[in-house]
Amino acid sequence: MNWKKIVRFKIGDVPWEVPLDVLVLLGVITLVLMGVGAYFGFQFGSG
Repeated sequence: MNWKKIVRFKIGDVPWEVPLDVLVLLGVITLVLMGVGAYFGFQFGSG
């Protein structure tokens, strides 16, 4: 798999060009932070 492949997409009127490895890294960080937030939210909510 080519991790340096440029992924092009558009948000509103702004075109974005991001390498695939950076896009995957941002996705993983987002999911980890969402999981940690849900865990701590549950802990503080039930205590």
